[in-house]
Amino acid sequence: MYRLHESALPADFQFPADLEKLGYAINDKDQIRSLKNPDQEFNFFVSKNERMNMVQREAHNACIRKNIQSRVLASSMNLTNLPLGTPSTKPHIPIYTSTNIATCNRLIVYIGESWQDLGIFAWRTIGHESIAAGSILHFIDAIQSSSTESPGVLIANTGQLLWYRGGSRAVTQTTWMALPRQWAVSPPMEIDEEKNRVPGHRDAKEHIASIFDDVIPKMCKKGVAINVIGMGDGGPIIAEYLQGNWENWKGQVKAAAIGSGSIWQGDKIADGEFAKFWEERTRAYIQSDEPVGTPLTGREDFGCNCYSAGQNEVLERVMPTAHSEMLKFFQLVNDVPGYRELPEMAAEDVDV
Repeated sequence: MYRLHESALPADFQFPADLEKLGYAINDKDQIRSLKNPDQEFNFFVSKNERMNMVQREAHNACIRKNIQSRVLASSMNLTNLPLGTPSTKPHIPIYTSTNIATCNRLIVYIGESWQDLGIFAWRTIGHESIAAGSILHFIDAIQSSSTESPGVLIANTGQLLWYRGGSRAVTQTTWMALPRQWAVSPPMEIDEEKNRVPGHRDAKEHIASIFDDVIPKMCKKGVAINVIGMGDGGPIIAEYLQGNWENWKGQVKAAAIGSGSIWQGDKIADGEFAKFWEERTRAYIQSDEPVGTPLTGREDFGCNCYSAGQNEVLERVMPTAHSEMLKFFQLVNDVPGYRELPEMAAEDVDV
């Protein structure tokens, strides 16, 4: 009988979280490009071995996350651990909050996709266009530079909800799959639902409930006006939360914007006060080849007016192309007392 000894198993792959050592650099256009070929973007397929590719990508992404965090923190933003008051050495989920969150009169809350890293909109946009364009950097800059009132900002973290004890940090499912293993052929670490989860943040729904039930009441002034963005599955999650808690929030949540594919993935908005709010002060920006901001059909499905997000490639690129339109909508609601949306006639409904 033949048997394979552990000593014969291939060691797991290792890559340094250092762009230069990985063969890349950030150019003067804020783009990640190859040192050998300045026109070449990040190459995921460095091998036919899927595990090697996965580990290399995680090392690359770790560099970009670090770059983004340093720039976000230099933009009047803080890293806030949840539950509030948790030291960085204990299990926690980080979010970004603006330095003026305690004094602002209006707060913009961003709820991203439940698989995405904190502060990232679209890895594809980061790779093709620039780090700032594919992350919250342009978004934050637009908020801070477009309004004289200086709204506060809260960036939720529905993606990094797994606590990696070996690294004392919260990670996404994608990062979890790339964490070190005993051998290259070993299965991923099992997720312990007690040790690898943070109470109150075990899933995206718990995390959003914690943001609204605990973080906003404790960190913001009483009665702060709230504008909320729900991206991808963050849209149905925030709709479900607000619908179930509308009595508590109807006086503060002034407007909402949704980034979505062409089909609403959540439950139908039930009739009542919240449905009226959703119809009159919510917009859905959905994937479409039409220019960004073009009215589209879909009101019956989404329960609100629908507009083109300006791209129809992949869902994660909705925020980079449409966030400026979302912020304009929020400003409109803020500036016009009693503002309400009327049913829009989509371009494809007009006879020519």
